[in-house]
Amino acid sequence: MKKNIILILILFIIALGFRFLYMDNALWYDEACSWATATDNAGIMHNLLNVDLQHTPLYFVLLKFWIKIFGQSETAMRSLSLIFGALTVPFSYIVGNKISKNAIFSSMVCAVSPLLVLFSSEVRMYSLVVFLVLLSINFLIDYEQKGDKKSLLKLIGINILIPYTFVGGILYNLSLIICYSVYLLKNKKDKFKQYLNFEIIEFLFLIPYFILISHYAKLRSIFVISHEGILKFAHVIDAIRNFFGATIETNIYWVSDGSYNINFKFALLVIIPCIYFIIGFIKSLKSENKFIKTLSTILLCNFIFAVIFAVFKVNVFTSRYILYLLPPVIMLSVIGLSEKFSVKHFKTFLILFILACGVFNVQNSFVMRKNKSLALESPAIESDELGLSTDDIVILPFGADAPYYFRSLTRPRVFNSDFHKTARNPYGLYYDSGDSKTMAGKGKYKLIFDKINEDKVFSQKYFDYFTQNVTAIVPKGRYVLLAMYDTDNNAIIDINMLRKQIKEVNEKNILDSLFKKYMCDTIAMLNMDFIFLKSYKKDNFTYYIFQKITE
Repeated sequence: MKKNIILILILFIIALGFRFLYMDNALWYDEACSWATATDNAGIMHNLLNVDLQHTPLYFVLLKFWIKIFGQSETAMRSLSLIFGALTVPFSYIVGNKISKNAIFSSMVCAVSPLLVLFSSEVRMYSLVVFLVLLSINFLIDYEQKGDKKSLLKLIGINILIPYTFVGGILYNLSLIICYSVYLLKNKKDKFKQYLNFEIIEFLFLIPYFILISHYAKLRSIFVISHEGILKFAHVIDAIRNFFGATIETNIYWVSDGSYNINFKFALLVIIPCIYFIIGFIKSLKSENKFIKTLSTILLCNFIFAVIFAVFKVNVFTSRYILYLLPPVIMLSVIGLSEKFSVKHFKTFLILFILACGVFNVQNSFVMRKNKSLALESPAIESDELGLSTDDIVILPFGADAPYYFRSLTRPRVFNSDFHKTARNPYGLYYDSGDSKTMAGKGKYKLIFDKINEDKVFSQKYFDYFTQNVTAIVPKGRYVLLAMYDTDNNAIIDINMLRKQIKEVNEKNILDSLFKKYMCDTIAMLNMDFIFLKSYKKDNFTYYIFQKITE
């Protein structure tokens, strides 16, 4: 026992070491959105109900108080996720040890898993929900083994917190209720009624959650684009590949249609580990131990629910949205592998896999440092090099709603209009009241087409907002810096060229058409009071500099 405690302590330190490699990276967009939500002067719920229509509040409440105590530097904010991410390592041993003699190996894999390491150091809710799900499984095991109300009460309490931390966490709760209820009905009918009574309590506490997501669903259903594309089989493969590979791809953040370069290295570091872990999980899924089999079924059911919801375009199927499944899947896969293979075979595979993951984590930390600094931080650095000050304005069509790197009192202000949030929402600041009603219905395609062909900006509301927040604020002789992120620069197009391109607006081209019209309007309004000085490309951005010439 003492030997295991020392080993777990060593693993905890190793886990911290790998996670610290990512701590002082620049923030990427979603992380900056976390900061914006937690620090919104109007309040967290105002932000979630009106701006970021997709998340539940618990993580942001914790982050708000964390920032008040430790500040809002990248490292300070990430340390909240780091705590839960690092605790997952010893806790995976505590949980696994209750049902397996090989729990130490589960903990070792969790310590170095590239996905768990990366998301343990992001200003997002993922590491917290990972920890909560692991805690839930711990209390489920306790209840299974002890049958006491205290363990059941703890289980229900944690399960209430999960959806309030991550909106998609309800899929775990649903899977647990269905699969464990079936298990109890078949094997322990005397406990089923007690369990069901406590689940009723859980449902009552989750009523505000269902009201919140109903609000989201109602608004997002009438968005210009209400979903993010259809599910493809490749997206499922991507998730499995990133779960079990000793390396991860950039599609951990979003779905990708890119193909893999299948070579010896890929086979060694990705294909073989995936095969091993899948074999181990299937072995647990077929276990003679009915409770182990039920645990595996719960996780598989959750995975299937995530796929089904993606088919119906309720959610996007990507690794981070089901990350909370990874530690328990690792735990059950290790149990299955220990039963499937000899001790030597089992240990050799896991040790080699763990070493490969460790090497990748070190290498990937340098890659992520560069990639993240080229995202939101780049325009702020560029504005410093240009000598811009509080008299100047920066226009960011992507990222304006999370101006983390422009929070300094000496940097220019950001025009508060993020295209992807203001233009997608028909009730946003981009639409006049009459247009909002049209945009919420099927007439939106014709409306946008007509607006493109009119010789005026899209709406009076946007014109007034731009005039008040850009034109009227910048003094004569000062500057506006327009920063176009990556391929967003393709939206900079002459209005006559846009009219030639767009013969009709439909579901496939609506967002692209609207974005190009948005940029045509923005530049047209700038040209009324500013002169264009120059444009240039640097890193991931293309910059356009305008100077005000009127009073």
